[in-house]
Amino acid sequence: MLALVVAALAFGLWKFYRAASRVSESLGPDFSRAADDEGAAHISEGTRVEYKTNPPTSGNHWSDSVGDGVYEIPQPDEGLVHALEHGRVWISYKPDISAEVIERLEEIGRSRIRTVVTPRPQNETDIAIAAWTRFDAFNLGEGGTLDEKRILDFITRFDNTGPEKNVPAQGGRTYTEPWYKN
Repeated sequence: MLALVVAALAFGLWKFYRAASRVSESLGPDFSRAADDEGAAHISEGTRVEYKTNPPTSGNHWSDSVGDGVYEIPQPDEGLVHALEHGRVWISYKPDISAEVIERLEEIGRSRIRTVVTPRPQNETDIAIAAWTRFDAFNLGEGGTLDEKRILDFITRFDNTGPEKNVPAQGGRTYTEPWYKN
C-alpha cells in the first residue's frame, strides 16, 4: 500500500513538473529585471516615497491599495506598491502614446485578474510593467507597435508573486486628481 502511495505521489509530481516545463517553454525571453526588496511598511496616506526603481516594485506604501482594473488618470505610486504587495501586476504607460495602444493595454488589463493599468507620466519608457521586486520597461516598436507577448509573458511569470499572495480581487481605492498632482 505504501508503495502505491509513493508511486502515485511521484507520478503526480512528474505530471506537475512536465506541465510547468511546457508553460515555461512557451514563454518568450524574460526581459524583466530584479529589484531589491525595499520593504513593505504602511505609512500615512499622503506621505510620498522616493523609490529606487522606476516604476517602483516594493517599499513603504499607503494602507489603501489601488484596486484592480483600468484607470484613465494616474494613480499614486504608494497605493500601487500596495497592490503589488498583494500579487498584482501593474502595467503603466506614458500618456502620450497612441489611443490604439492604450486601448489594447486596457483590453489586456480587463482580460486578466490581479492586473492594474494606469497612465504614468514619470515612466522613462513608453511601457513599464511591475510586480513585487520585478519590472520591465520598454518603448513601442517601429511604427508604434506594442509587444503584447512581452507583457503577457511578464504577467504569466510574475502574477501573484507578492509577499501577500492570493489576496482576492478587490475594488480597492481609486484616487482622484488631487492625489496624482502631488
